[in-house]
Amino acid sequence: MKKKTFDCVQMKWDIQRKQREELAGMSEADRRRVQTERIQADPIFGPFVQRLKQAPPPSSAR
Repeated sequence: MKKKTFDCVQMKWDIQRKQREELAGMSEADRRRVQTERIQADPIFGPFVQRLKQAPPPSSAR
């Protein structure tokens, strides 16, 4: 088996740990506000969320 130079699962864990540390001690409302601000400021997710907000709601399934 070849030795991996990049471990995406480890990266995910590291990012989540860092976020938990940064948001520790905040109220749920403050954590949600910070996360929303980060998403909106992201160059990929920000425009995506804006398009979702502007899209008409899907028609109900029959």
